[in-house]
Amino acid sequence: FPSLSFASPVALLQAPGDSSRWFVVEQAGRILAFDNSPAVAATSTFLDIRSRVLSGGEQGLLGMAFDPGFASNGRVYLSYTVDSPRRSILSRIRSLDGGATLNPTTEEVLLTVPQPYSNHNGGHIAFGPDGYLYLGLGDGGSGGDPENNAQTTTNLLGAMLRIDVNGAAPYGIPASNPFAANPRCSSGSGTAPCPEIYAWGLRNPWRWSFDRATGDLW
Repeated sequence: FPSLSFASPVALLQAPGDSSRWFVVEQAGRILAFDNSPAVAATSTFLDIRSRVLSGGEQGLLGMAFDPGFASNGRVYLSYTVDSPRRSILSRIRSLDGGATLNPTTEEVLLTVPQPYSNHNGGHIAFGPDGYLYLGLGDGGSGGDPENNAQTTTNLLGAMLRIDVNGAAPYGIPASNPFAANPRCSSGSGTAPCPEIYAWGLRNPWRWSFDRATGDLW
């Protein structure tokens, strides 16, 4: 797409079952859409939440995932950082115009995780082959994980999370998660190991993917 340019793009993806358009996620908080044609010369704004996003370094709008049923329900999930205090946000937002744009007024915050430092925020999100939403969070930053977050299961940092966005509000917990029976840590931590955790001990799962042949998480 030689006629197009972007500012700090961090992701490029398509809606499920629709190869007619591409979507580019820009770190500052904007998502641009364009036709899937080498000759395309213009983009349109799919969403602009730059006023909500804390961007710079390893912070910003870090992840976007289309709901598998996007064509019918218009739902998209976002992962980004905000300030005062610094924290990671997982939210759901909807299209009210048939998928042309996302409407910022529809945003629902599902999960909030305090971030002690400006680096190692992780942030990538994607639906797995099991239909659950996965979110990778870094250990919170600084050098050498000084707060031992990645080895602490009573907070969500340094972990791969797995939740059921079609479950009870704000989200359900898959029964096969390691700590599924415990109370949710929707504010980032709890008194018992967090049921959202699928795997822990991770430094900074900034980007990862599912193997299309096997379903394995890399």
